[in-house]
Amino acid sequence: MLQLGPIDGLIEVFGPFAIPILLFVAGFVGYLVLVALGRTGWGGD
Repeated sequence: MLQLGPIDGLIEVFGPFAIPILLFVAGFVGYLVLVALGRTGWGGD
């Protein structure tokens, strides 16, 4: 079995569905950060 540190504990509690949920949450947070930066004009023209 892989040793994933704190993620291993999440998998034991929530099952294998924890990994796609974590990826979705990380992607959603990243999207929100990019939208926020776009609204402030960072990285634009």
